[in-house]
Amino acid sequence: MRPFTHRQNLIARLIAVPVAALTASHVVFYRRFPWQADYQFPWPYFLTVATVMLSCWEMNLAIFRYLDQRLPFHKNPVQRILRQILYGGLLTMLTFALVFPCAIRLYTGQWPSPDLFVTGMFVCATIATIGNGAYVGLYLLQTIYLENQQPAESLTQQLSQLPSLPPRTHSLLVDAGARQLQLPFDQIAYFYSSGGVVLLVKTNGQQIMTSYNSFAKLEDRLPADAFFQLSRQFIVSLPAIRAVEDDENRKLLVLLTPALRRSDPHETVTVSRYRSAEFKKWFRQVATA
Repeated sequence: MRPFTHRQNLIARLIAVPVAALTASHVVFYRRFPWQADYQFPWPYFLTVATVMLSCWEMNLAIFRYLDQRLPFHKNPVQRILRQILYGGLLTMLTFALVFPCAIRLYTGQWPSPDLFVTGMFVCATIATIGNGAYVGLYLLQTIYLENQQPAESLTQQLSQLPSLPPRTHSLLVDAGARQLQLPFDQIAYFYSSGGVVLLVKTNGQQIMTSYNSFAKLEDRLPADAFFQLSRQFIVSLPAIRAVEDDENRKLLVLLTPALRRSDPHETVTVSRYRSAEFKKWFRQVATA
């Protein structure tokens, strides 16, 4: 999930870039205005700010896409936001340091003075901070909105209407004690972590004790379109989900098969309020793919 669709992102650029370039070129760099006698439109500064802003915009979008894959908000919201700030700030400044002098040279024929470079960096840092803050804010607002739009019953209805998923050709190499197992993804129901031990539960009910003590070595190896981490204890595949029920305080109850105990009809996993919104988005994307 991303706050902007491709079309919305294009519209945002068409509006935000000219407005920011117009404002910064007049207020920060040129410092003259149309009502003054010696005014001329500051095309070099306008084009410089637009070029730098578009470059930094692309860099920040690349960072968000990268982190959406490596560290989605639902896994650790605080760590995600901190990394967003760190990566976004550092790479935005690096992009500015490379693009700004070249743009000034291209549009004015001269390299920027130290004072102009520092001023430009301040403007760039301000715009990057506003942009990152707006992106995170829109992400969280969309999360809250979607959380209230889709009841759990509709997810269960969608499950019953899903066609049989085609067998996956990819597989996972699992360390299990002194041996290694190559298991197709469609044979894995879910992973269960408890007490420093990770258990792999196959779709036929077989349970395999792995050599892992956490999900850290598994997360990046599981396709995001097939597996979702419901909680700190469960990473599940879509075929293992049998039903979804609403719980108190906007939490969800996700029913899985097979259960850990063969005497139980299913395994019930409680999904937190924030992660439940992410689960709904993931489910909708996977179910409609």
